[in-house]
Amino acid sequence: MHIPENYDSSISHPIVFNFHGFGGTATDHMYSADLRPISDTAGFILVYPQGSCLDGSSHWNPCLVEGDNKSTADDLGFVEAMINDISSNYNIDSERVYASGYSNGGMMAYGLANYKSNLITAVASVSGAMLDCAGTISRPVPVIHLHGTSDGVIP
Repeated sequence: MHIPENYDSSISHPIVFNFHGFGGTATDHMYSADLRPISDTAGFILVYPQGSCLDGSSHWNPCLVEGDNKSTADDLGFVEAMINDISSNYNIDSERVYASGYSNGGMMAYGLANYKSNLITAVASVSGAMLDCAGTISRPVPVIHLHGTSDGVIP
């Protein structure tokens, strides 16, 4: 977690979650998608969470834990718990909670838009995709989707 240099506890601050891809780490993703300088100038709290292990690789589970889902990780609940924990320690603007991610992390952002639209303001996915596990959302969530035409992993 990165707290902006200009953090002021008397005003509420946005949160930006940035999720690593499948097999990645929070630390490596922080260095490859480093938003800390922007956090310092724009004044948002930045969170690079670490996914849990699935068959030896870190991952995010953007779907509900049920049916044919290959993961039993409750990452939707994990993110909600992080929001609650951060909110108990910092002055958070609950109307400006954003999720972004790369590849499987982008899928996680989509999962949060779907299942936690009551908590997430908008999402950004880079080289990720929205999975078929989507259900009914409680409200529309703005999305920016960035994807290269030469992506052979998630075309």
